[in-house]
Amino acid sequence: MSRRLSEVGSTAAVGEHRIGDLPDDLLAYLMSFLPSRDSVRTSVLARRWRSLWRSVPALRLEDDTRGDGGPRSKFVDELLRRRHPTPLNVCDICSDYDTFHCEEAFTRIKPWLRYAFSHDVRALRVVAGSLTTNLVLVSSHLKRVELCFMQFKGSVNFTGCRVLDVLEMKGCNILASILCQSVRHLTIKGGCFDDKIRRRISAPNLISLKLAPSQGLTPLLDSMPSLLTASVESFDQQYHYCFDVPCEGCDRQARFPVVLEGLSAATNLELTTDDEHSPILETLTLLLDFQTHEKWHVMETYGIYDPKEQSPLSKHLKVVKIIRSSTKEDVIVDHILKILCAHGVPSEQIDIQ
Repeated sequence: MSRRLSEVGSTAAVGEHRIGDLPDDLLAYLMSFLPSRDSVRTSVLARRWRSLWRSVPALRLEDDTRGDGGPRSKFVDELLRRRHPTPLNVCDICSDYDTFHCEEAFTRIKPWLRYAFSHDVRALRVVAGSLTTNLVLVSSHLKRVELCFMQFKGSVNFTGCRVLDVLEMKGCNILASILCQSVRHLTIKGGCFDDKIRRRISAPNLISLKLAPSQGLTPLLDSMPSLLTASVESFDQQYHYCFDVPCEGCDRQARFPVVLEGLSAATNLELTTDDEHSPILETLTLLLDFQTHEKWHVMETYGIYDPKEQSPLSKHLKVVKIIRSSTKEDVIVDHILKILCAHGVPSEQIDIQ
């Protein structure tokens, strides 16, 4: 009996120390998924763990409204002072400042951002009710940015981030133009744009775009020649059109469809609005020029048209023009005709050139 208990105890001891057999680099990587405070706490486990937290390639920081005198703030300052200069894969900053202290919040986290950029951070996430004016970020390593509940004025400039690939802005109040030269995937969800001045988004290398603000003027979209997929959701489609509001560098006429112009290069386009404010579209022109592409796909979701339930597409539509560059587009034209017919557009309103 004593021998069996001894064997069980020996097996348990081996299991307890199994994680200790891992190399330091792997342990540091696993610790990078912990909040930084918990990562530091591992230093009490054993002598080997005393300094491992210093080389963890991630910062997951929390700030509170107690400011410089609060224990969280002191902890972060001490952590950054003692940490080894290991490059950062991730920097995740969460601040619980409310919107009434938004300027103070950004002042507080600004040194932490500066530290992250000086240590080649690759992925940045900031959740903070903070306010920043004319934000300019410069990095040759940053690849992904997620900004939540922040407020921006003036401009948001990412042109200095040469390898930035993904930009997500969630619940942000954007009273600024957005400049992001290298970004290929842009998502703006919730929050609002300026409702007095139409701002601008300049992202010439975008492949995918999703705009789903809660309110505000749809921004002017500069040329996006590489755009493949775009989705625009709105609860008030009138903001997609020009009317008596100032726009940055714009001389377009009233009722000009701002959002459609910016998305004209997309090959997969989804526009979503509520039925009460669906666009009053009278003329639809489709210009087909597929010569530079080798393969095309049209989703065959035609459905069955019910005359009792008139489609928003056919409600006001009077003319549809389909302009082909060559007869190679005939197959695509056939698909388009089926889609139009499925939405109640009569053939006599369709002009194929």
